[in-house]
Amino acid sequence: MLLHAPNLKLVFVRNKIVIEAIAAIFFITMIISTIVTYELILTSPELMKGIQQVIGSARNCITIPPAYSTSLYQFIFLNNIGHFWNPVRIWVWIPFVGAFSLGYELLLNAIVIGSVASFASATRGAAYTISGLTPHGVIELPAFILEFAGLACWHITMTRAIYSKLSGRSVDRPLFSEGIKDTIVLSLLSVALFAVAAAVETYVTPRLLGV
Repeated sequence: MLLHAPNLKLVFVRNKIVIEAIAAIFFITMIISTIVTYELILTSPELMKGIQQVIGSARNCITIPPAYSTSLYQFIFLNNIGHFWNPVRIWVWIPFVGAFSLGYELLLNAIVIGSVASFASATRGAAYTISGLTPHGVIELPAFILEFAGLACWHITMTRAIYSKLSGRSVDRPLFSEGIKDTIVLSLLSVALFAVAAAVETYVTPRLLGV
């Protein structure tokens, strides 16, 4: 079984550098985004008003299901795992082309999370932000990291195989199979964490925020 403890340990050992690199890039970008956004909001009240208008417009365009509902859980969960099913986002798996999108989306997600944290702190206070983001965030952030690690593992595996073919050499099948298995394991783990995070965001976070 792919998800047995010994197999999981080997997967993390083999992909340790990739996971650590993605986590470092993600958290550094998120911290910088949080600080920069907070400073901009404090020094530019017009910017805060502009952001509030954008958020208001987005709410009018996107219908978010009510708290504590199954539809909200599905909305959050399916959005988070969009790379696995959504045709608009699934192209990130395409070799070479998808690798560039992977880097872009990694940075974009980190910037958005940092900006949201800063905006919530500036408008609602630190306590509200901690209550609203931390409970599901401590599960969701590792899920994002494992998702991107799985995608990175996929691109490394496919690039290695394609390069071998183009060079006239045979593909190292054991290494190729190992890369595919690692991609599957990391992806499954991320989906499982996203499922838990979506449940917390649906049924726990609203209660903490008094919704």
